[in-house]
Amino acid sequence: MSIIVNYHQADNCVDIIVVGSFDFSLFNEFKDAYAGFIGQKISFSVDMSQVEYLDSAALGMLLSMKNSLGDECDIELKGANDFIKNILMISRFDKRFTIR
Repeated sequence: MSIIVNYHQADNCVDIIVVGSFDFSLFNEFKDAYAGFIGQKISFSVDMSQVEYLDSAALGMLLSMKNSLGDECDIELKGANDFIKNILMISRFDKRFTIR
C-alpha cells in the first residue's frame, strides 16, 4: 500500500496514484499528497487502477480532499475496477468528482 505523487507543472496538474488497499492506513500519506496545493487552482487525478480494496475511510478521505481543495480544483477519479466504480457511483461520488 502506498501513494505516488507526480506534479506536472507545465499542465498544472497533480497525479496521485494509490497502490494496494485504499483504507485508513493511508490517511496521512494521502493527505500529504495534496495538502501543499490547498488554495491553488490545480487539477488532480486520483489513479485507482492499482487499488485492490477500498473502504469507507477511503471515501471519507476523498471527500475531505474535495472539501480542502474547494470547488476551484477539479478532481478526477480514474482507472477503478468495476466493483470499486460501482461503490463510487452508489455513494454518488459522480456528483462531486469526475469518474472515468
